[in-house]
Amino acid sequence: MKSFPAFGILFGARSRLGELRSLLESNSGLPGPRANLELGYTFASSVAASRLQEWQWQFLVESASTGSDKAPENTPAVYVVFCALLALGALYGLGLPRPRRRAALSALKAAASDTRWRVREACAMALQQIGEQDAEELRAIVTGWMEGASFLEMRAVAAGLAHPPILDKGMSAFSLEISRRILTALSRAEPAARRQEPFKVLRQGMGYALSVFVAHAPAEGFTVLRKIAAVRDRDLAWIIRENLKKKRLSEEYSSECQQVALILEEVNA
Repeated sequence: MKSFPAFGILFGARSRLGELRSLLESNSGLPGPRANLELGYTFASSVAASRLQEWQWQFLVESASTGSDKAPENTPAVYVVFCALLALGALYGLGLPRPRRRAALSALKAAASDTRWRVREACAMALQQIGEQDAEELRAIVTGWMEGASFLEMRAVAAGLAHPPILDKGMSAFSLEISRRILTALSRAEPAARRQEPFKVLRQGMGYALSVFVAHAPAEGFTVLRKIAAVRDRDLAWIIRENLKKKRLSEEYSSECQQVALILEEVNA
C-alpha cells in the first residue's frame, strides 16, 4: 500500500478538511468503471492510526452518511462516502467507545441498503476490515443483522464474510450456516419480490460468495450444496451453477462439482 503523507496533515487540521475532501475526489478515479481502491484503503489506515478528536469523528460519520442527492453514483463525491465507510470499518475493530461503535454500525447498516452500489460495496469491505481485526466481533454483528435482514443487508453480510483472511480465523462453518439462512430466504421469496432489484443483487452476490465458503470448508460446503441442489427452485439452481463454475471449486473439486450438477439435472428435469 503506497504512502500518502498528506492524509495525516490534512486530516489533522480542522481548517483543511476541505482540502482533504478535494484530494480524495481528485484522485478517486471517478467517473469511471473502477474507483481508486488502494487510495481508499490507505486513507482508512491513516485514519485508524490517528487519535481521533470529536470533530474528526463527526467528519467521518457525516461523510459516510452523505446521501445520493449530494453524492450521486459514479462521481468523485461518492468516493468520499466510500472512503469514510472504509475508515469506520478500520476504526471499529480497534476498540472504539461504545457510542461511536453504535454510530459506526448505524452508518454501515444504512450503507448496506443504499441505492448506490459503491456505497453498498464499501459496507461489505468495511465489514471485512472489522473481521480481519476481530472475527468474533464480526460474528456478533452478522448475527444481529440477520434478524429480520433485508435482501440488501443479507448481500452485505455475504460479501463481507466471503473474505479468506476472515474464513481462515475459523469462520467457515458460521459463514456456511449464514449462507443456508440466506438461501432459505431467497427460496421463500414471492414472484413479485424476485423481480425487484434487491433480490437480484443478493442472488448475484450469492452466485460468487458461496464458492468462497465451500472452498474453505469443502466437506461441509458440498453437503450444503447438495441439499440446496435438491430443492426445486430456479434461482437457487442458478446460484449453484454459478458457484460450480468458479475455478476454486471446478478445478480443485471436480468430482464433487459433478455430483452436485447431477442432482440439479435430476431435480430440474
